[in-house]
Amino acid sequence: MSRFKRGEVYTVTVRPREAENLNGEAIVFIPGLGAGVAMFTANFNSCAKNHAVHSFDPLGFGRSSRSRFSDDNAIAELEMVEVMEDWRKAMGIEKMYIIGHAFGGYLASAYALENPSRVAHLILVDPWGFAEKVETTEKLIKPYAWMSFLGGVAGYFNPFSPMRWMGPYAPAIVKKLRPDLLLRFPGLHDYDIYKYVYYLNLPNPTGETAFMNMTLPVGWAKRPMIKRFNGIDKNVGVSFIYGSKSWIDPGPAIDIQSTRENAYVDIKIVRGAGTHVYADDPAAFNEIVSDVVEGRLSNPSNDFEIEECCHSD
Repeated sequence: MSRFKRGEVYTVTVRPREAENLNGEAIVFIPGLGAGVAMFTANFNSCAKNHAVHSFDPLGFGRSSRSRFSDDNAIAELEMVEVMEDWRKAMGIEKMYIIGHAFGGYLASAYALENPSRVAHLILVDPWGFAEKVETTEKLIKPYAWMSFLGGVAGYFNPFSPMRWMGPYAPAIVKKLRPDLLLRFPGLHDYDIYKYVYYLNLPNPTGETAFMNMTLPVGWAKRPMIKRFNGIDKNVGVSFIYGSKSWIDPGPAIDIQSTRENAYVDIKIVRGAGTHVYADDPAAFNEIVSDVVEGRLSNPSNDFEIEECCHSD
């Protein structure tokens, strides 16, 4: 646990078994909204062969302190980035490969905008908050009335409020609604993953509140990263990883690849995986990460063709 003036940041670290195998740059995992460091357990050992691996729950989330953030979304984002930089200094990390999933990908990008010299490479896994909001028009499929109603109601509450309202019944209810989580984390007791998610999101939801202040109904970023991403120093390489069955649109990544001149931008789509690529196909995911951190970078296609990846046992 790293302690700062704004609170404590819960961190898990895995290092190579042999000290002589340790390379200079660290690998840092940032979980998505409502998730925690344990979600990456299938990735730590593979990534820690030659690098120190760290994963932290962002301040306001998971097992980190539930510090309050500014009501101004731009300031709140900068506050989160400042804590990430304080964390880096406290951990003694000079440069790092940052792997951010979903909202963690958004935070990783925001960090790279402010501290590019500390980023060896960005690996953005199904990143949230990149696309601009799409307004409903006659050309788009209109949602059912009940979907619009639920979406409107949901905009008034933090994302995990319903789970907190369920109280101790939440793990059992979530298990019925999300049986796929158990498949993603085999070897656990039936309710372990559901209890983990429940207790992660039970405390005062200061991070969720800050996240809600950063969004437009429903789930769009007020300050979409697509408008700011090319402000990141061109020396910072970027790899996007998506699951072929994910609901996240890779369109912004393709746009970034086409406009980020004289910079490395690669896009990988893992066949058969959903948004939790790192858990749906850890072997394929770990192989992509290994290629990046060991310098085996593929040549991004000039015609923006997306490379599909799959792994067979």
